[in-house]
Amino acid sequence: MSIHLQGVTPGSLGEATLLVGDPGRIPLVTDHWQNVTELCRNREFVVCSGTYEDKLFSVCSTGIGLGSTEIAVMELIENGAQAFVRVGGCGSWREDIPAGALLFNHAMIRDKSLLHAYVDDNYPAAADPLLWHALYQEACRQKKQAFYGIGFTAGTYYLGQGRSVPWSENPAESKLMTDLKARGVINCDMETAIIYTLASLYNVPAANCLVCHVNRDENVFVSPKDYQEMHREAAGLVLKALANRTRA
Repeated sequence: MSIHLQGVTPGSLGEATLLVGDPGRIPLVTDHWQNVTELCRNREFVVCSGTYEDKLFSVCSTGIGLGSTEIAVMELIENGAQAFVRVGGCGSWREDIPAGALLFNHAMIRDKSLLHAYVDDNYPAAADPLLWHALYQEACRQKKQAFYGIGFTAGTYYLGQGRSVPWSENPAESKLMTDLKARGVINCDMETAIIYTLASLYNVPAANCLVCHVNRDENVFVSPKDYQEMHREAAGLVLKALANRTRA
C-alpha cells in the first residue's frame, strides 16, 4: 500500500498519468473525462482515473518542487504507472517566447542538488522521444503557439531561479538566468527534471507540456483566469495526443 498516495493500487492507473502541480487543477483535466473515480486525496496529492475516448487515463497532483514530486512519481511507478506527462507551468527565458505559449522540453538541466541520492550529476534528464514528439506534433496540428528546447529545473523559486530578494544577495545566483540563456536554455520549472530522471531509471516514458505563465524579460504574468483556461486546453491537447498514440 502506498504511504502517501493512499487508495492507489496496481491496476487502478490508466495508460498514462498526467502530473499537475496544483490539486486545484485536477478538475481541469477530469472535465475532459467520463466515469471519473477519485482514488486518493491526501495532503497535496489528489489522484483520479477516468476515460477519454474509451481509454483509461489518470491524473495526479504533485505539489511544488522536488520533495513532493519525488514521492508522487515513485509511488505511481510502484503502482504500475505506464507513462507520465507533466502538464504544468513555467517561465520563459527567451525573448520570443511569450506568456501564454506552450513549451515542450526534450531535456532539462537539473539543479545540482536534485536527485543526487538516485544518480550522479552527469546523468541526463531527458524526455521519451516518441512521447515528446507525439505531444509536440499535436500542438502543431492544433496550430498552437508551441516551442521546444532544453529547460532548467530549479531547486528553489527565488535565488535558485535568478530572482533577487531584498534580504540576501548572491551574485552567483543572480546571474544564473543570464548564463543559462547564453547556453540555449529556454525556460524554467521546478519539477520536470525530477520526473524525467526517475521515469528513465524505471523505464517509464515521460514528457511535458508546459504553459508559459510569464516571460521573465517582460515580467508580465498571464491573468489567473486565463492561466486556468490555458491549463484546461493543454490537458485536452495532451489527452488527444495520448489517445491517438495508444490507438496507433
